[in-house]
Amino acid sequence: MDTKLRLSTLIYTTIFVSGITACVNNVPENIVSTPAPTVVLRGLPSTTTSSPIKTPIFVVPTLPSLDPTATPYTYTINSGDTLIAIASEKGVTVEQIQMANSGIDPLSLQPGQDLIIPFDDMVLGSGNTSSIEHNLLEMKLFQCFSTPSQGQLCLGELENMNTNPVINLVVQVTTILTNGEIGPTKVTSAPLEIVMPGQITPISVFFLTNQDVWGASGTVFKADDGTALENRFIVLDATTTSTQQSVSGEHIITAEIHNPSGVSVESISVLISAYNMSNQLRAYRIIEYENTIEPGQKSSVETIFALPSEQISHHSVYAHGRSISQ
Repeated sequence: MDTKLRLSTLIYTTIFVSGITACVNNVPENIVSTPAPTVVLRGLPSTTTSSPIKTPIFVVPTLPSLDPTATPYTYTINSGDTLIAIASEKGVTVEQIQMANSGIDPLSLQPGQDLIIPFDDMVLGSGNTSSIEHNLLEMKLFQCFSTPSQGQLCLGELENMNTNPVINLVVQVTTILTNGEIGPTKVTSAPLEIVMPGQITPISVFFLTNQDVWGASGTVFKADDGTALENRFIVLDATTTSTQQSVSGEHIITAEIHNPSGVSVESISVLISAYNMSNQLRAYRIIEYENTIEPGQKSSVETIFALPSEQISHHSVYAHGRSISQ
C-alpha cells in the first residue's frame, strides 16, 4: 500500500511539473514592448502679413499754413525791372510784394524806388474779395518730373473761364506722394502779369525733395479783377512757324508775332508751351521781347527746349504787350 501511495504521488508530481514546463514553453520567444506614442506639436508655418498698400485718393488736400522764416529787406528798382522778374529773382510772389508795398502799380515801376521784399513764406489769406469767381479758374492737375538737381519740377495750367481778365494770380501748390500722403507745399504766382478771359497760363513750382512724388494739386489763393488794366494790354497774333531739332536733340521753336491793333505795343511777353502726346504741359518759356511793334508789324522770336523728342508732341504760342499811349 505504501508502494501504491508513493507511485501515485510520483505520477501527480510528474504531471504537475510537465504542466509547468508546457506553460513555460508556450511563452513567445521575443516580447517587444511598444512605447506609448508621444504627441509632438509642430509649429505652423509662419504667415507673413504684408502691410496694406495705400491707394492714393487724390483730392484737393487741406493746405497747411506757412510760417515766416526770415525778415523783410528792401530792393531798389532798376530800369526795365518788372514785379514778376523781381519776385522770381527774390523767390517770392508778386502778390507778396504787393501786400508788403501798399498802392504800388506793377505797370509803373520807377527806377530808384525802394521795394520791401517780404519773407518768402508770407501767409496769404484765402478769402476771395474780388469779383473774380475762383471756381471759374480751372486748375488742371499738375505733373511732376524728377530733375538732375535731386528735386521735383511740378507743372500745371490754369484757364481763366471768367469774363474778366485776372491779375495778381497766386496759387498754392501741394505735392501728393505716391503713398497718398501730402508732401511739401509752396506758394507761387502766375508768370504772366495778366490772364485774359479764355487764356491759359502755366503754373510751375520746384520742390527740393527726395520723396516719391505722384503729382500735385493747386488751389487759387488770390485772383483780382484786371478789367481796369485790360485796355493797357494788347493781345497779339502768335503762331509757330518752324520746329527744328538740333544734333544734340534740342528743339528749336520759332514763332511769329503780329500786332493786329491800331496802336504801337511794347514790353511784349511771348509764352511758348510744349506738350507731350497726352496733352500734358512738359515745359514752357516766356520770352520778353524788348522791341516795339508798330500797328500791322510782324516779328519773330525763337526759343530752345532741351527735352528728348519723344517728350514733345506739339506747341502753343501766346503773346501780349502793353499799348503805347498816343
